[in-house]
Amino acid sequence: MSGETPPPDDDDAANTDRSPGAADRTAPPTGRSPPDDASGSPLDRIETRHAVGVAAILAVAAGLLVAPGVYGAVTGPDGTVAVIEIDGAIDSGTAQHVEDNLRDARTNDSIEAVVLEVDSGGGLPAQSERMYAAVDRTASVMPVYAAVDTLGASGAYLAIAPADRIYVAPSAQAVGSVGVAGTAPAPNGPNAGTTGPDKAGSDPDTQRERRQTLANLFIENVIEQRGDEIELDREAIAHADAYLGTEAVENGFADRFGFVGGAVADAASEAGIDDYAVDTRRTESRVPGGIPLLEQDDGTVVVAEGSGEEFGDGLILAVAPQAWDETVGDDVIMTSYTGRLPADGDAADATTDDATATNGGDGE
Repeated sequence: MSGETPPPDDDDAANTDRSPGAADRTAPPTGRSPPDDASGSPLDRIETRHAVGVAAILAVAAGLLVAPGVYGAVTGPDGTVAVIEIDGAIDSGTAQHVEDNLRDARTNDSIEAVVLEVDSGGGLPAQSERMYAAVDRTASVMPVYAAVDTLGASGAYLAIAPADRIYVAPSAQAVGSVGVAGTAPAPNGPNAGTTGPDKAGSDPDTQRERRQTLANLFIENVIEQRGDEIELDREAIAHADAYLGTEAVENGFADRFGFVGGAVADAASEAGIDDYAVDTRRTESRVPGGIPLLEQDDGTVVVAEGSGEEFGDGLILAVAPQAWDETVGDDVIMTSYTGRLPADGDAADATTDDATATNGGDGE
């Protein structure tokens, strides 16, 4: 038809004017600004995208490496294992230290387990029982392990008997010694200054009975806590022997060989925490040289700087014979023990009649 312009073919479309002016006249509005580098080739755009992708991958990798450290710094450990020291002679200060720190462990939400670091040959019976009760209560709510370095005997062993597991060094010198020691009971004559006959001191037979009563309580507590582990019968336990670390593991007075570090790791594992902190609680006021005792003119033995508790004229301590001199000193001589006396030392020179009377005839 004349007057009509035929549609361009493909070649004509390819040769259409693409100058900026033409584009402005013919291109529909898009609402977007044209790219700054509209003349970049497809290869340039591909290389740019590749570089961006590599940078993103490197950023993710760096994040994976840094994130755990950052997370750990922000969140901290999963929990804490408290290490509580029982060191030296057991007196009122030692018992208070252990009670206070175990109470804190039970009430502190961050503490998940406790390890008792033990190096003690014993001490005062009543204070050892206070520690026993505190350990027993704590073990009912969280793992409590004990680690014995050199000494874990007599009152110290009583204190840790409720622990879930007891570790000992193979070369530990004294573990166990389930019994009490004391000075020889002495009769007292009439004393006009007392309000009753026993105010001057009980008679020797009564003193022996009281000593054996304390020993029996000690034995029963140990059997209650570790009767399933100890391979000895009651009579053998009552001999109050102190065992080397190797012997203690063999006869069940201890569970395995180990030290504080291993006990801490195992206690944390038992509590279910992989990432943990260790909070060590040292004894703040250990009395050098053992328990400071004074023996008065009437035969009464008192704690010089403690609660003032009187022990009567027959001093009784939950202390292993091997640790008597360190715990009490040279001024007070041990003359009786509810178990077998050591083969040598001052205690071996004691009167055997008194030892026999306090252990039912098994003394040697």
